[in-house]
Amino acid sequence: MKAPTMLDTIQSLLGTPACAIPLSFCKPAKTYLLAKVGISCEQATAILFAIPYVMTSDAEDTARNISLYAVPKDYHGYLQELNKTMLPILECSFPANRFAIFADHSPICEVDAAARAGLGVMGLNGLLITPRYGSFVFLAEIITDADFETVTGQDLPCFPPEPPLCEECGNCLKACPAGCRLGERAGCLSALTQKKGDLTADETDRIQKNGLVWGCDACQLSCPHNIRVIQNGIDTPIPYFRENRLSHLDTAALDTMSDVEFASRAYAWRGRSVIRRNLLLMEHDQD
Repeated sequence: MKAPTMLDTIQSLLGTPACAIPLSFCKPAKTYLLAKVGISCEQATAILFAIPYVMTSDAEDTARNISLYAVPKDYHGYLQELNKTMLPILECSFPANRFAIFADHSPICEVDAAARAGLGVMGLNGLLITPRYGSFVFLAEIITDADFETVTGQDLPCFPPEPPLCEECGNCLKACPAGCRLGERAGCLSALTQKKGDLTADETDRIQKNGLVWGCDACQLSCPHNIRVIQNGIDTPIPYFRENRLSHLDTAALDTMSDVEFASRAYAWRGRSVIRRNLLLMEHDQD
């Protein structure tokens, strides 16, 4: 019986599909991160995977005032769990190789690499759309110093020079309150809810009309792939994202939230003052 490849092992540990692409084929981002983990980009391979996070009932919850990705606990906590569980197994199974997990803060342009590796297609909003979970996924990758053939047990295929795109129906662009499109994020409402300091009257008005105190889901909820996910109730199977969900926040809940609980949420990186400011704007608007 043929021994499982490195890619087979990773997919088995993740319980979700993963795709590999040589690191030299990836568009660079924060390349200095590779030096920190002692991996050279000459023969290294990126193994990308998508982490589904959505519970479809949250998308239909009219009381929800937080972006869907921030309803469960911060996905970086899940990545820390993978670091503790997966990496020791990989290092034991493949002792000749190095491994490192990245997400968001990455040496490569993740969506571009994931789409060209075959994990999904790129939407006009710049998000990866996967066959099963639409764009309701977080992207992450394991980078190893093993070459592509060692990782996959296959010869190097011909990867497309540019990421494959969706059907380009344009629904996401039409739905965006700020008119954002691929490569252009000026006025993005999600970014605005994360802005520190004072807001202009126009910015205040836009947050209040958005209806969310953190993030914006307009482009995702208009995508036909995501509409199918919601209609068919295709929920994440990962317990980390199914539990400890908080879809509605108010100032009373925020002010009584422990520091440990607050630190576990996606909006914690901006501090309490930013999310509290947004909550006060919404609560004042409802008076």
